[in-house]
Amino acid sequence: MDSKPAGTAAGGAVQNGTTTTSTYSTNTDSKNAAFETQIIILNQCRKIFIQRDYTRGLDVQFEAEYPARLTEKVPRDVWENTITRINRIFADAEAITPQTIFETVLGCFTCYASYLVTKSTYRRKLDELQEFLDRENRDIYHHVGFHIRNPMERGLRVLEIAMLIRQGEIPHEEPEIQESSRPIRTI
Repeated sequence: MDSKPAGTAAGGAVQNGTTTTSTYSTNTDSKNAAFETQIIILNQCRKIFIQRDYTRGLDVQFEAEYPARLTEKVPRDVWENTITRINRIFADAEAITPQTIFETVLGCFTCYASYLVTKSTYRRKLDELQEFLDRENRDIYHHVGFHIRNPMERGLRVLEIAMLIRQGEIPHEEPEIQESSRPIRTI
C-alpha cells in the first residue's frame, strides 16, 4: 500500500477510508504554532465493531452498549451522545414524510433526472452524518486514539471504530474482547 495518501487533508479528514491524518500543535503560542501532520493507515489498525441493532426491525440503528475498549479513554456519556446522534440521523433519513414522498414521485416522473439538480433528504442526511463523524473524530476521538468510520463504508452492517496506531508503531497485543453481550450464533 502506498504510504502517501492521495488528497488527505489536515485535521482528521479521511479519503477513501484508508488513511487519516491527525494534526497536533507543537507550540503553545497560537500565532507561531507549528503543526505536525501524521499519517495513520486505518486498514492496519485494530478495530472495534458495533453491530446493528435489529430489535426494532430493519431500520438502521446500532447497539448503544458501551464498548469495553473505550473505557477510561472516552466517557460513557460522550459515547452515548455519539451513538444516539448517529441512530437519530439514520431515523430521520429513513422517515416517511410528505417531503420524501414528493421527492420520490418527482423522481419517478422525471426518470430520476431531478436528483441531478437537487439532493434527496436521504442524501442530505448522509452528508450530515459524514460531517458529524468528521467533527466528533476531530474534536474527541482522535485525541484519545480512535477513529469512527462512516457505516456506509461497511454497507451499514457495522459501525467500525479503528484504534489508531502511527506508521511504524507496533500495536499492543491485547486479548480479543467480545464487544456485544449477545451470544454469537454459528450456522
